[in-house]
Amino acid sequence: MSATFQPFGLKPAYHPSGLDRATPFAGSNTFNGNFSTVSSTAIYGLSSGQSFWQYQPVAINTSGQLIIANQTAGSGKVFGVFDGVEYTNSDGRRSVAKYASKATLDASTQIIFWIFSDPGIVYEAQINGSATALAVGSEYNFDTSTSYVVNGVAVGSTVSAGYAIGVGGAGFSTTALLATAVTTGAQGQVRVVGLGREVAYPAGNTNAWGDSYTIVQVQICNNAFAAPSVTVN
Repeated sequence: MSATFQPFGLKPAYHPSGLDRATPFAGSNTFNGNFSTVSSTAIYGLSSGQSFWQYQPVAINTSGQLIIANQTAGSGKVFGVFDGVEYTNSDGRRSVAKYASKATLDASTQIIFWIFSDPGIVYEAQINGSATALAVGSEYNFDTSTSYVVNGVAVGSTVSAGYAIGVGGAGFSTTALLATAVTTGAQGQVRVVGLGREVAYPAGNTNAWGDSYTIVQVQICNNAFAAPSVTVN
């Protein structure tokens, strides 16, 4: 059973067509331009201390920049899920990573972001609470808790939360879903389509409906490039 809260963002599970590929973010799929600082011409918009993490929900702002997605559907749509970045660092070396901080990106050029952006992709995510089979068709916003701890540090389970392993290319989102679904007829960020197949916590157990921190399969239902669809139950 999923008895331990250990969120991992929105991890791609499958696509109905069988193709769940990340694609280069529009605006960053060429080597033209110098995006070394956050400005009106930058391809990303992060606040001080923020990072893009693998499996983190991301959005596009009115300036066409890649940003961290909003917590609720009422605050903005979701473009997709972050999967990695390529950039030329301050030493002139080409680097590939699964996460990048604002400080790293500000010092880099020739940035290419890779995003799972197809609206049909099904992801797995952990709810900060329990859900039964009746949750299929329900919609959730992202979690607001700041108390989730990794290696003794409270990183939270919000849409901007994540952690790095050592110094290098590994850095993962800890985004979770709120414990409670949105009300019937309301708009959420993701819709539950099934029970997650992700390995449950503690390891060796089977994820099941009604677990304390249920892992579910979801699709982005407030997609920037697709018509939103409200919860049906």
